[in-house]
Amino acid sequence: MNAKRKHHILVVDNDPLVVAMLTARLEGMGHVCHAAASGNDGLALFDERSFDLVISDLNMPNGDGLVLASGIRRRSRVPLILVSGFKDAYRRWLRDIADVTFVHKPFDSRELTGLVQDALLRAEAGEIRARQHDERH
Repeated sequence: MNAKRKHHILVVDNDPLVVAMLTARLEGMGHVCHAAASGNDGLALFDERSFDLVISDLNMPNGDGLVLASGIRRRSRVPLILVSGFKDAYRRWLRDIADVTFVHKPFDSRELTGLVQDALLRAEAGEIRARQHDERH
């Protein structure tokens, strides 16, 4: 991961304490965070700017995490991390959304930051491979 590049991360959760905790942790790692309180608001923000990663709760009013994840997948291959205490309730729909990482609440912030780093590294590696492929063809 390029240490000088600041990654832009969209954090979507209707709980302001979760947003504050995640934002503080991620900004402490050098990332730039943008927050939304619902899937609908998150999708609107996603359409306004480019993000390197999206972290979202699943169970929210006004557009849940599935609405957000489905909408993003129609637009982008950006890494998605979905967080919830209700995975079983969403299991069937999660299978229909490609390349989603799921984290069960309550989660350890070190686990989540490790997943963030891994997702950003994988995304950057994919971008490098795509550029190399384009340069050869």
